[in-house]
Amino acid sequence: MNLNYNIEIEDPVAIYHLDGKITTDQDYLGLEKEVFEHLNKNYFRIVFDLTKLTHTNSSGIGFFMRTLTKSRIMGGELVLIGISGNVEKIFSISKLDEIYTICENQMEAINYFKKV
Repeated sequence: MNLNYNIEIEDPVAIYHLDGKITTDQDYLGLEKEVFEHLNKNYFRIVFDLTKLTHTNSSGIGFFMRTLTKSRIMGGELVLIGISGNVEKIFSISKLDEIYTICENQMEAINYFKKV
């Protein structure tokens, strides 16, 4: 497994700090299970901290899109923070940076949720 993560709850926001890379479906399956469990417990305001995510590909993009879709269906939102390097290039090239809400840091993301 190439991805490690930890979860921080700052009610009503669930913050997932990702560390490593997502290059196969196996890399994110445990994370996806926990994210969807939290969604079902009304934590549909989600922050993914990508500061330590070094690589992703279509597997990771698919995971992010499923999470974004499910959170929006439930009236929430997915915010990305700390996006840079190779991950930022993929989001930019694929125009995904126009779909997602991207903030500089955790404080900015929390404040974003207070406004919506």
